[in-house]
Amino acid sequence: MKEIALKYFAYVRKSSEGEERQALSIDSQKDKVREYFPHLEIVEVIEEKHSAFIPNARPKFADMIKRIEKGEANGIIAWHPDRLSRNEIDASVVTYLVRTGVIADLKFGSYNFDNSPEGIMMLQMALSQSQYFSSKLGKDVRRGLEKKFEMGWQPNMCANGYMNVRNGGISTIEVDKPRFKILRKAFDLMLTGTYSVPEVLDKLNSEWKFKPKHGGVLARATLYRILTNIFYAGIIEYGGKQKMGKHTPMITLEEFDRIQVLLGRKGKPRKKTHDFAYTGIIRCGECACLVSADKKRKIIKTTGKPAEYTYYRCTHKKPSQKCLQPAVEVKELEKQIDEKLAQYEFHPKFKELLFKMLDEDRKDNPDESKAIITNLEASIQKIKIEKSNLTKMSCKNLIQEEEFTTQRNEYELELARLTQKIEDVKKQNGAKDEIIEDVKFAVQARINFHKGTLKDKREVLQRLGSNQQLKDRKLFIQEKKWLVMTTTMLKPLEQKFVTLEMEKNISTKQKSEAFNSLLCAMRRE
Repeated sequence: MKEIALKYFAYVRKSSEGEERQALSIDSQKDKVREYFPHLEIVEVIEEKHSAFIPNARPKFADMIKRIEKGEANGIIAWHPDRLSRNEIDASVVTYLVRTGVIADLKFGSYNFDNSPEGIMMLQMALSQSQYFSSKLGKDVRRGLEKKFEMGWQPNMCANGYMNVRNGGISTIEVDKPRFKILRKAFDLMLTGTYSVPEVLDKLNSEWKFKPKHGGVLARATLYRILTNIFYAGIIEYGGKQKMGKHTPMITLEEFDRIQVLLGRKGKPRKKTHDFAYTGIIRCGECACLVSADKKRKIIKTTGKPAEYTYYRCTHKKPSQKCLQPAVEVKELEKQIDEKLAQYEFHPKFKELLFKMLDEDRKDNPDESKAIITNLEASIQKIKIEKSNLTKMSCKNLIQEEEFTTQRNEYELELARLTQKIEDVKKQNGAKDEIIEDVKFAVQARINFHKGTLKDKREVLQRLGSNQQLKDRKLFIQEKKWLVMTTTMLKPLEQKFVTLEMEKNISTKQKSEAFNSLLCAMRRE
């Protein structure tokens, strides 16, 4: 019988997936082919950078098989059988072509193949072992990622503003302080509602010189991913599941939801020829469409000179609903806003007294809160010990499985309640600081409104309340609760203060006692 001339394709492959990171590089495999098989006729060296775990996912491997079936070659050289296949379908293709004689020979640098029934059986076992190794390793990796997720850590790479830190056997997530602070400022700008994504991006790149973890400048698409990533609100995700992570949140869930609303407007914004302070905030009180603005030029009859006026009017975006609301001139609109702001001003000396009281409360608050948190943490530690003892009893079969599950769930619920109480105490601390900022805003709002920029005016109107509506040229606002408190609780106390200030017929001692009484009343409020 005439001996068949053997021609080979040298197939070298390496993917970037976890199970193949330790495999020889493509260049190393090529070097080994030349070193081990210098005497063989190699038609072509075929390089592939795709995983062999998924069937029919390697275009160059599929093309090589077709070329072998056409007769361009009748042998394959590879470093190891797992370079040819890590799945059952591709493995069966190789072994079938060997058994039918289409592939006359296989050469491996780390495995001896004999083209005989026994050799084909051993090849099938080697390919099956490769598939088993990939499956098992993939399962182990997934199990490790799921375990990390259950422990409260994001399994994959963390976002900008954070960094992965190796602590013992597990990678935790810590705050990347420089980037964290800058990105928090970016979120704050978005929350004002007065900055677009491109404007925030320009601040990050040009003014604040923000540098992403992977270098270069921050791209617009990357900023959108940051603004829509719930990880920044403290939530981690894996396999379709979400849970509270152990990393430090950059924003609250309420702030995250607010930003999603701001980003959720459909369509591209039109290029603005004018800047208007209140567009996109106010809605028509009749048809609920947004109120827009435009400028009109008129000739003043008395002088004959042109003048420019700004009008706010309904956009009439609902053709099915006939809206007859008239336009309102910006001066009339701002007059109404000013009237609302006037009720939030304080007497300067009363403001000074109020700040003094708030600062004193803030100084006393940390010690009191620290004691409460210490007690709650002690209770948590006690429950953890009891939970551990319960687990030991279960391992020694000293307690029924049903009773163990019930008791463990009760411990978990109590731990969650105590943890939530600690968070509530911390939030109350933050709330007291917010009160000071809110009062400062109330005091300065009217000044900022008259002397500030268009963005300042817009922020003032937004902070006044929600559900701003314009109907019959009248502006209606659902006031924020803390602003209502300012008028209903603090204004009467301010009036008492002013009365005391102006009283000339009482002694200094009496006035001091009266002020102390007033302070006590303010603290109760």
